[in-house]
Amino acid sequence: MLKKILLCFIVLISTTISYGQQKYWQQEVNVVINVSLNEKDHSLDAFETIEYINHSPDTLRFIWFHLWPNAYKNDRTAFSDQLIKSGRTDFYFAKQEQLGYINKLDFKADNIVLQLEADSANIDVVKLILPTPLAPGKKTIITTPFHVKLPFNFSRGGHIGNDYQVTQWFPKPAVYDQKGWHQMPYLDQGEFYSEFGNYDVEITVPSAYVVGATGILQDAKTLEQIKQSGKHTVEGTTKTWHFKQNKVHDFAWFASKDFIVDYDTAVLQTGKVVDVFVYHKNNIEGWKLAKNFAKDGLRYYSSWIGEYPYNTASVVQGDKNVTSGGMEYPTITLITMNETGQDLDATIVHELGHNWFYGALASNERQHPWMDEGMNTFYQKRYELAKYGTYGHLKGVPKTLNKKLPDDEEQWLLSIMTKIHKDQAIETSSTEFSPVNYGLIAYYKASRWMQKLEATLGTSLFDSSMHQYYNDWKNKHPYPQDFKLSIEKASGKDLNDLFIELNHEGPLAINTKKQVKPTFILNTKDTDKYNYLNIVPLVGYNAFDKIMPGVLVHNYNLPPSNFRFHAGAMYGTASTSLNGLARIGYTKYAQTYKLEGAISYINFTQNQFPQDDPQLVFGVRRIVPSATLTMYDKDANSTRRFTAQWKTFLIKEEQLTYSQVLTPAGPIETFGKESSDRYINRLTLSVSDQRVLYPYNFTLSTDQGNGFIRAGFTGKYYFNYKDGKSGMSARLFAGKFLYTGQKTFITRFQNERYFLNMTGPVGREDYTYSDYFIGRNKFEGWMSQQIMERDGFFKIRTEAREIGNTDNWLIATNLVTDIPDKINPLRLLPFKIPFKIFVDIGTYAEAWQEESTTGRFIYDAGIQLPLFGSLLNVYIPLLYSKVYKDYINTIVVEKKFLRTISFQIDLQQLQLRKLLKGIPL
Repeated sequence: MLKKILLCFIVLISTTISYGQQKYWQQEVNVVINVSLNEKDHSLDAFETIEYINHSPDTLRFIWFHLWPNAYKNDRTAFSDQLIKSGRTDFYFAKQEQLGYINKLDFKADNIVLQLEADSANIDVVKLILPTPLAPGKKTIITTPFHVKLPFNFSRGGHIGNDYQVTQWFPKPAVYDQKGWHQMPYLDQGEFYSEFGNYDVEITVPSAYVVGATGILQDAKTLEQIKQSGKHTVEGTTKTWHFKQNKVHDFAWFASKDFIVDYDTAVLQTGKVVDVFVYHKNNIEGWKLAKNFAKDGLRYYSSWIGEYPYNTASVVQGDKNVTSGGMEYPTITLITMNETGQDLDATIVHELGHNWFYGALASNERQHPWMDEGMNTFYQKRYELAKYGTYGHLKGVPKTLNKKLPDDEEQWLLSIMTKIHKDQAIETSSTEFSPVNYGLIAYYKASRWMQKLEATLGTSLFDSSMHQYYNDWKNKHPYPQDFKLSIEKASGKDLNDLFIELNHEGPLAINTKKQVKPTFILNTKDTDKYNYLNIVPLVGYNAFDKIMPGVLVHNYNLPPSNFRFHAGAMYGTASTSLNGLARIGYTKYAQTYKLEGAISYINFTQNQFPQDDPQLVFGVRRIVPSATLTMYDKDANSTRRFTAQWKTFLIKEEQLTYSQVLTPAGPIETFGKESSDRYINRLTLSVSDQRVLYPYNFTLSTDQGNGFIRAGFTGKYYFNYKDGKSGMSARLFAGKFLYTGQKTFITRFQNERYFLNMTGPVGREDYTYSDYFIGRNKFEGWMSQQIMERDGFFKIRTEAREIGNTDNWLIATNLVTDIPDKINPLRLLPFKIPFKIFVDIGTYAEAWQEESTTGRFIYDAGIQLPLFGSLLNVYIPLLYSKVYKDYINTIVVEKKFLRTISFQIDLQQLQLRKLLKGIPL
């Protein structure tokens, strides 16, 4: 019995070893397509014949197929969802005529109609059930007609007007390799993985069009005309362009009536001659050098990696409104950018360079994007260094400013992400990368890792090793382990430690200790060497200090330090007071949270007596210790965050005192000032998601002071309109005021400034001094009409606190809507006027009492003018409840309409996080 068990164990081990040493294989897919373009409805009608050869050791009973044009069919596809997550709504709100799809399919295998099974998750993926199992070494012929409605070019393909970018357009089998099937939906971020084969494609278009495509044009006469004159002879109503290309895994074509073709040849070091075509429009000056850029790139890459794998290379100028920058396909690339010179050169060479790392070395880029994008970016930057001596991208910047900007902004951005622990490992799939990391990690950091590999091996050995990798895996599907084994074999080096770094977050090199260096205003150059001490001139203003010149010193840099501070002083020219502000904080960054402890200080003048004479000025001093915990989702693509914050406001205020002194001449009034101290403890809990579609913020805040507790819930939600440009913001507030002791006339008087209020609070009601007010305690004039967003946030200004003022409970809803262009009466003006409509509705405890004179619900509505990017908002009430009308008619003597107007200054719009979108600071 023991011998039988031992024998079985030996057989099992032997089988496992033999399987692990299984010979490499890959499937073969040969494609023939006849396609015609209908320019009137931007559609294709085609017939496809696929020869599918099963080189695997497995018998196949089905084949997964990609129907990627269906990604554009509606807003319920993986493509649409990904665009929303990345902050784009253009496709989600696209018009019906801008969408695309593929239909009229009739799959047959060896003339037998095939059964289809839809993928439950993706409408652009389908399973073809084979009529008979496909054994190893056997082949089947799959045919189908198909019709494609080309979408507007939202991503990599479609049309813009009558210019056509026909990519990922035909039914295509998914890859089946040693790891199994790789069916995948079409995505904007995350490229493709397809089987090699031979392509034979005939493209029929209206005769005025010029077509550029993958492969070699088979019409010798037309090819010669294109080479000689950049055009072709227009005969008849249609023309068929016939292209062939062997050993490729994709086929793309581009058509335009406006193409002018420049032709040249590139002679490689091996003597191989490559035909180079550049399809451009309007003979733009910057594109006259495009063919030279392409030729240089082909020569450099061929010498560094291996001979260019094809006999032709084409560059197509795309529409500048397409945001891809550039996109590669076998033998042909689309360039969509406005830049010229080095930027255009680098982009063309980068896209042509994909012919090595995407075309010939066809790795699974959806799963391992760095194997194409990172390697190719390394060689692009090497090309720029060899040709220009730099690969910086900050062009057109004044020399004085350039001295303060990073030499390599990509490295600077990467250092920010690594510092705040929001970077990701190089070995991360395309779908798991956040949008900002996809560029910084898959492209840039991976290229830096390649530099490290080059430095480890030395340039000569590195180049010979890359040649060997290219020769080993050309026209195959290498994985990261294949790359590692090939490089180690060629170099004779153990590179395990270096390859482990692909799976780790953080910097590739240990940061050296930085020096402190003073600088004027800002500096982002050499941030790996210096911690800058920034000296910034300040100027402030309020009604009582007037103009306040000053200076601020801070170390708020990018990448941020854990320890940060600022300290400044300003001189009040009217009050003759020295005002100050300071903050010291320490932040711990982690992947899923940020924890910060801080203490801040501020003092300034907040009132004067009398109001028109700065005889007496009254200051305020505020000290605020705080602790803030911010938590993030593990999903790097998520924009949701949870925040818990504790603050204690320690406030010292100067106030007016009054006394009388009896003298023989009679009583003399004297005025003075005295200080009083108070505190507010505040606990705030919030959850928010600043996603591009329906963003929200829900906040629960509780303030506790001497004798009271004030609790409030604020919910904000934004509803996007179908035009994709406008929407409605909704705000809900519900608050409750509680006395911690007995409620008496005295306690009500003492706590009146903390009461809930229906109207947006004015400066004197900002009891924590958290908002900026021009005339904080002004009672008259335009300065007194400034409000802040809190409580009921009604926009109509009154001095009657009894209207919506309560020490019980209050509920209010605020709605603000954009005016869609279709119904905006101001759209016909030659200049744009920002214009919104607001509506406020609310109720409060006293309104439900029998003796109430306000009605249970009160409202106001009017026009909002958001100026300077909503930094300043002006509110003009036009409709309001009777209680407000009565107040205006009886209390307001003059300028009744103007006295109802209010305005808000929202300094939150200047937050650094809003300026650096995509970086979760």
